Amino acid sequence: MDYQSEYQKKLTTLEGAYSMLKDGDLFYAGTATAEPVTFLKHIHEMHGKLHNLTMHINLALANVPAYDPKYADMWNVQSSFFARFLTPLQRMGMSTYMPSHLRNIGVDPEYRYKNITNQRVNAYVLAVSPMDKHGYFTSSSYACYHRTWMDYADKVIVEVNENAPRTFGDTYIHISEVDAIIHSEDNKIIYMPIKEPDEDDKAIGKQIADLIKDGDNIQLGIGGIPTACARELAVRKDLGVHTEMLNDGLVYLAKAGAITNKKKNYFPNKIITTFSMGTKDVYDYIDDNPNILHLDVAYTNNPKVFARNDNVISVNSCLQIDLMGQCASEAIGTNQISGVGGQTETAVGAKESPGGKSIIALHSTRMLKQPDGSKKMVSNITPVHPAGTVISLMRNDVDFVCTEYGMAALRGASLKERSKALISIAHPDFRAELEEGAKKWYLM
Repeated sequence: MDYQSEYQKKLTTLEGAYSMLKDGDLFYAGTATAEPVTFLKHIHEMHGKLHNLTMHINLALANVPAYDPKYADMWNVQSSFFARFLTPLQRMGMSTYMPSHLRNIGVDPEYRYKNITNQRVNAYVLAVSPMDKHGYFTSSSYACYHRTWMDYADKVIVEVNENAPRTFGDTYIHISEVDAIIHSEDNKIIYMPIKEPDEDDKAIGKQIADLIKDGDNIQLGIGGIPTACARELAVRKDLGVHTEMLNDGLVYLAKAGAITNKKKNYFPNKIITTFSMGTKDVYDYIDDNPNILHLDVAYTNNPKVFARNDNVISVNSCLQIDLMGQCASEAIGTNQISGVGGQTETAVGAKESPGGKSIIALHSTRMLKQPDGSKKMVSNITPVHPAGTVISLMRNDVDFVCTEYGMAALRGASLKERSKALISIAHPDFRAELEEGAKKWYLM
């Protein structure tokens, strides 16, 4: 095959790409640097020409014009990790959340087709790195369920971004698998800025870092707490990484020499992730780096695979936890805020790892907006969750819980022991109230 000739045959305009969709179609969109920003940025221009489209996306990063409610008759958005700007659309019926462990979202599209939607995936649209001399693009920083969607979609439309990093693993796409090619209009990448840790973040990060020893294998999320933890870990030696997401904290540790992956049982000497997201430093680091493998999420996030390494330490966060140890990590009440992602998978996998630990980290309080517009400090540790609250991580699976006031060990603890431990790491202003609640609900 003459790859360049094939490329030119499949190269089209935005209008040509949109013409491959028809009323009622379902299309999947890539995430992270694979989000097809140019394609989505201009799709509102098809208003009046296309109707009743459905787009599935994991986490939308670009807040494009088509999310305006005036385009409600054109499309609706299905997300498996909710972006905050989709919340108003959800309340209008333009958007919905798809609950699922991350590893299961792309496992069996045929099952959804036969049992739920009666609708095939008509197109898969994603941004890609430029084609190489062998005719291969890559899905950049995003593996997840990429190959499943590639194989199942009726059509594949790629948006070539000259600045998209080129990666190794389950990210490859051959020109022969592509139906249409468009070019990014500005070749920009959406970056995820670093949240600088505050004093509470630093206190929590230090406690977590104290549990992590030389040679341990780590999984860190993003935010002030993981960033603070990563900075504390720069003095460690021979850390390994098998993570859901590769981010700035982990890249910082790799550059500092703290990560060598030498002690891993599984994929030694390699960083394993299913997607990467962060600042320019992250994308520069993963670009053309054979030491990093982006693998299918059904594999990376399988707790049994996760636990094949010894001494896995998984650090996740939650919005609120009750005195039984139930974690609400994606919603409070019925207000969907984010998604569960791989939290359950990595938490369970770490607990199953020989010598492993799962840590849930959160601030003891938050400021809650009141009906009159004022703000009130409330405890993130509560006797029981509000009605309708989604439990992201079951009490059976919670291991350690950390706030700025200390660390509570819940694995193997009774309800009374859990209540006592969690109250001890709550903000002092709320401890008496929590004790009363514990007694009311027969937890103490």
